[in-house]
Amino acid sequence: MKKVKAKNFIFIGTIIVCILFAFLFGWIALNYSNTSSASESKHIFIVGEYSADGGSSVPMKSYEDFKNDNYKKVVFSGRLSQSVPENQWLIISMCDAWAELDVNGKTVATNMQNYGKSTDTPGNSIAYVASDDIPENAEIRLTVINPYTEFRSLSPVEDTLKSLCIGYKDALFNDMIRNNMPAVILSLAICFLGLFAFTLAGMLWKNVMYRNLALSFLAVSGGVFALTDSIYQYLPLWINNPVLCMAVDEFISYILPIAAFIYIRANAENSRCKTYLSGITLITVMLTVIAVLLQLFGVQDILKSETLVFPFIILGVIGCIVCLVYEAFYLKNKNSRAVLISLCPLIAASLTDTINSLAGFLPGRFFMRIGLLLTVLIQLYLLFLETRHHQKELLRYQEMQNEMLRMRVSIMVSQIQPHFLYNSLTSIAQLCEKNPKKAKKATIEFSEYLRRNMNSLKEQAPVPFESELKHLETYLSLEKMRFGDELNIVYDIETSDFLIPSLTVQPLVENAVKHGVGMLEDGGTVTIATREYDDRYEVIVSDDGVGFDVTKKPNDGRTHVGMENVRNRLKTMCNAVLVIESQVGVGTKATITIPKEEK
Repeated sequence: MKKVKAKNFIFIGTIIVCILFAFLFGWIALNYSNTSSASESKHIFIVGEYSADGGSSVPMKSYEDFKNDNYKKVVFSGRLSQSVPENQWLIISMCDAWAELDVNGKTVATNMQNYGKSTDTPGNSIAYVASDDIPENAEIRLTVINPYTEFRSLSPVEDTLKSLCIGYKDALFNDMIRNNMPAVILSLAICFLGLFAFTLAGMLWKNVMYRNLALSFLAVSGGVFALTDSIYQYLPLWINNPVLCMAVDEFISYILPIAAFIYIRANAENSRCKTYLSGITLITVMLTVIAVLLQLFGVQDILKSETLVFPFIILGVIGCIVCLVYEAFYLKNKNSRAVLISLCPLIAASLTDTINSLAGFLPGRFFMRIGLLLTVLIQLYLLFLETRHHQKELLRYQEMQNEMLRMRVSIMVSQIQPHFLYNSLTSIAQLCEKNPKKAKKATIEFSEYLRRNMNSLKEQAPVPFESELKHLETYLSLEKMRFGDELNIVYDIETSDFLIPSLTVQPLVENAVKHGVGMLEDGGTVTIATREYDDRYEVIVSDDGVGFDVTKKPNDGRTHVGMENVRNRLKTMCNAVLVIESQVGVGTKATITIPKEEK
């Protein structure tokens, strides 16, 4: 019980530590941003006019005019709303758009460069223009080209205009901390829970380790996805290659559904569902690799590959939902039902964001973050319930183990009766004077008998009958030393190629010796026989002793617990049956019937 409680404390403590660590990181970051107010950026805009797709120039009104637009090329001309202070920079974030800035007819910033096939895409980059390159009241010309007009959820022209700001070079880093800290904290908390809480649960509860590791992979993938989606425009602060920035973001967005498929597959039980989920996971992995390779070789922009990969992912998600519903409600799979409930927010959010990418009614992947948060919270609750269930199961298992141990001790004690020990030791003591050589042999046999009884405590499965027979021979040798010629032993062994619970034949032989032939003045014979039939094995212990009336309850002052233990162990361990037949004045016959296993 202490071990189980320790596991729970470790698990719950880890969750608390992960959450506190995430919030501590956020608190430190917020304090850092507050102390760096001098390095904050200040947004500026272009005062002038613009022309779209070669059309006539019109006055600039608002950046909102370019929200979810489908312009391919927009040229802005005019002046900056504020001059760039000395020793500061004009900063431009060029996300998913080709951009070029001219000052008085001179190009001072651009990403319209081709460094090879793999860079034939705008990607994500940040340009810094020194104040010396932008004189006061200089003529500004900003050209923005949108290569992704088919994606209604993207607004690269608007995003480029909104990114214009002035400040020191560390200003963007401070902006990221100040503006995105809640999303960063949430993402890190999800990642920490995936790495530590779910993984630790898998290590503590080993029988569900694969499921919890799959859940951990899903949580980490979701946390990284939410993180990169929140700070996408700031990735060039760490990754200098613009195409790599975009490729990392897209690759992570492909990994998330793969992680979801793997998690659903880990909880599936039906073979057909497992096959489908394995197939859909493998194909999604292949499509992701192909999308990356097409980008590397300049064949297809990885962002445009969404139009090929995401429809397949949507079909895969629909198929997963069908599998979960089938297992949860038709096959009554509790794990699938729990997974279906927990993934509902994420599935709904994914489908909504897919529609949003075509319709463009909200920027970015807004719903995905909410759905991911709800899914992780539900999974935490389900994991808590699962932890409590495992606690109860382990306690129940420990109680069963203790009960089995008590039963084994009871069986062992019932096999080693005090009178037998006393009689054996007395007989050996007498032989020490009359026949030392025979006394030595008897001592070894007596030691072997005790060792076998002690070892029976460790036996949790049936043993070969040959081993049981050898133990019987040792026991009967000691009894014959006491009874002498009054005890005759006959072995009629036709087969020994089968298994039987340890120490289940000895009590029958003991009864035959002590309460059968041992009650006769002239002694008698005990026969041990085995038989094999097409469907069963039989072990027969018979004697020609006094016998008894099986229809009457024995009134000999004994509890007969040992015989009940034998019946229970035979039934539990090999589905065997013990039948005892007896007739007063004729003898007793005990038959163990062990059914053969079906081939």
